[in-house]
Formats: sequence, C-alpha cells, structure tokens
Amino acid sequence: MIRRSILIASTAVVLVVAGCSGGDDDATPTPTPTPTSTVTPTPSPVSYSSLPVAANTAGEFFTVSAATSYTGDVTGPVTLGAAGTDAFSNRVRLALQGTLTSTSTTELVVRENAEEARFTGADLQTPPLPANPEYVLRETTAPTTAGAFSQLDLLNNTVSGQVTSDTALALTRVSYAGWWRGDSTAGAKRITYGVYGYPTVVSDMPTTGTATYTVRIAGRSVIAPAAGASPVDNLGGTATLSINYATGLVTLTLNLERVTAGGNVAYGTFTGTGAIPVGSNQFTGSFGPGSTAGGTFQGLAYGPQAGEIGISFAISGAVAAGDSRAVGVVVGKKNVAS
Repeated sequence: MIRRSILIASTAVVLVVAGCSGGDDDATPTPTPTPTSTVTPTPSPVSYSSLPVAANTAGEFFTVSAATSYTGDVTGPVTLGAAGTDAFSNRVRLALQGTLTSTSTTELVVRENAEEARFTGADLQTPPLPANPEYVLRETTAPTTAGAFSQLDLLNNTVSGQVTSDTALALTRVSYAGWWRGDSTAGAKRITYGVYGYPTVVSDMPTTGTATYTVRIAGRSVIAPAAGASPVDNLGGTATLSINYATGLVTLTLNLERVTAGGNVAYGTFTGTGAIPVGSNQFTGSFGPGSTAGGTFQGLAYGPQAGEIGISFAISGAVAAGDSRAVGVVVGKKNVAS
C-alpha cells in the first residue's frame, strides 16, 4: 500500500504572564486579560477557467504527453522507434482558437520541442460541429516531398458554440490533441498525443476517499509485422479508472481496439497502477504483469477537486499482429457518489 502522510498545522498560543516586582505588597495586581478565541477562516474557493476557449480569442496550453515514431513505407514492414510519456511541461504545447471555420485565417499552432506546425481554417478536414466528437486539420497545400503530411486531431470541446453533443466528451476542464506527421513516404513519421486544460490546484486536491471516473480513449497504434504492410490505426475501446485519494493509489485498465475499415479489432488489455505523491496533482504509473505488452502512463487532475482527469499512455511490445508501438490519451470526469 502506498502511504501518504498528512501534515497538520497547529496554532501556537503564546501566554503572556505579568511578573511581580519586589515593591509594595499593597500594589494593585495587574488583571489577567480575558483570552480571545481564534476562529480559523474558511479557505476561499479556487477559481478555474473553463473550456471552450472564448470566441475570437486564443488559448495556449502545456500538456501531459506521449510520443512514438516509425520510419519507412507502410506498404512493407517499418522500423519502430521508442515510445514514452512525459509529465506536465511545455515540451508539447498548443495555441488554439475559440473561433474556427473554413474561412478562419488565424493560426492554430502545435509544437514539440523545436518542431512546429501551423494550421488555418483552410486545413479543416473534419469541422468542429456538435455532431463530431473530434475536429481534424490536415495540411492541404501539396508538399514538395512525396508522402509528407501533418495532421492534428482535437477533442471537440475547445471551439465556442460548436462543442460535441456527446455529453461524456463535452468536458470543461480537460481536452486532448493528437499530432501525426511524416517527412516523406519512406522517411520518419512521428505520433504525439497530449492532454491539456486547467489543472487542479494542489491545495484543492482531495485527500480522502476513492473516486471512479467515466473515461474515453483516443490514440494511434502502428504494427510492424515480419512481412507485409504495417497498419497505422486509430485506437478506441474502453477503460476503467479509480483513484484512492487517501493513499494516492491509481488503478487503470485499458481494453484497446484498433479502429479499422473492416471494424474494430482487439489490440490488447493493459492493467497498471500508479501513485500520486503527497502534495501533488500528478501521477505516474506502469502496466504490469498480465498486460498484453509493457508501457507507462502519466496523469494530471483537472478542475475543482480533481473533477476531471487527463492521462497519456505509451505501449511497446508484441501484440497479436506483430511488434507494435501505441500512444494515446484517456480523458473523463469523476462519477458522482450515489
């Protein structure tokens, strides 16, 4: 069990005692003052911003991210790179617009370290409309290098007036983005996912009880078989998440599926545990024995009292169809205790 210590601050009470001088015994003694009670003030509630981004404004966000890479033409086996996760930082960041239509000229920007891509409304492949759980931008200008591309997939809860009608994804404190890009047909490709939003202030984190969350998955996998084509697919499936805020124990299970043209195909089951350190709003974990393959995850609480959650994950190892890498995110909201 992960044990968390609770530091209880005590208020020091100073007693002032009047000393007696060696003078006249008939002197009137100094009266003892009446103690004044001290009431601990109630902490002011923490104020949080919320999604979507306000119309005609921009918002910049840092992320909790996961990334992988592969090299080669996907019509044959590709060479897989490493896959890993990173805690909340500016390593992967986004500049998003609260208003976005096909005629918008203001740029959306995604950046990972020194690599950057800029999109405008002309790059919309799937628009932000209530019927769409995600909106997608892909560069439409013909690249000078064959097979070069850059695509940004975003949860549709950031554009004012166009938030998805899927209530489980209409989150107000957390969102996600996936950036997929390639240098050429036979060159390097990179996949990065990140969660972002308005993190829970550490002083507002719960410290008692166990919470469960209703969550959704997004991500991408690439499989390199011994021979033949290397499929690159979106990920879906189901997940369960519980957090014991008294001990800091995080328990996560992912039942992942590849979303293919012929229907969903099982990718694997991954069960892991992590820990929230004392005085933190973040956690780190790994997928343990019994999982289809190994991997890690990073998470961050968002909004009042960790009401929403965002997790990035990375998976490396053999699955049914061959050696594989996968990265993605889990986002959702806390279930109300019945």
